[in-house]
Amino acid sequence: MFIANIIYFIARLLNSTYRYRFMGLENITQAQKLSKHGNYLLGIWHQNLLHGILAQRGNPHIVIVSRSKDADPVAYTCKKIGTIVVRGSSRNKAGVDKGGKAAKEEMIEKLCQAHPGAVTIDGPKGPAKEVKPGIVDMAIKSETTIIPYLPIAEKFWSFNSWDKFRLPKLFTRIIVCYGSPIAITTDRSFESYQMELKQSLDEIESKVRDNFKNWTSLEKRNWNQKR
Repeated sequence: MFIANIIYFIARLLNSTYRYRFMGLENITQAQKLSKHGNYLLGIWHQNLLHGILAQRGNPHIVIVSRSKDADPVAYTCKKIGTIVVRGSSRNKAGVDKGGKAAKEEMIEKLCQAHPGAVTIDGPKGPAKEVKPGIVDMAIKSETTIIPYLPIAEKFWSFNSWDKFRLPKLFTRIIVCYGSPIAITTDRSFESYQMELKQSLDEIESKVRDNFKNWTSLEKRNWNQKR
């Protein structure tokens, strides 16, 4: 618990220095209209997890966090900022389920209760920037529309981890972009949706970086803050 508190304190300290702007807020409204329960499901790369979570402070989402002890500080930090956490791993060891199935079912249940959700689509261990089928399966079963979600820090440290994890530097500017909604049906293959989500995020990254020069014209408040 001591380590978890330290990490939470550091996250809060960092976030107090970050400056956020938002793009694509209209896509939230569109996704809510397309989803059966009036919610949405964010798809984010694992490397942008920290500032992706911090950008949604005050706007709770359901997330899946591993049951491993290493992930306890992440789960603690998420809960402290109001995120709804379900615990379980999507990785099986020697055919043994590590709680991933139960966590996925719980997340689907909460999506059906109209909670918005967020998924690290290439987590928990990669390969980096390869969309796994889990988010498509959850979207189909809960009839929830996916939104490509990309928070980009202007300045950041990149770690030598499998995902090249990005830690935004102190006082940096961060643009948070919501991409065009992807309404999921059973008429197409999982692979086609996975490819569409990856292509959307790749296109958004270039677009977002070009918009730092237009910083003052971007939205200052997140969609939930504008209601």
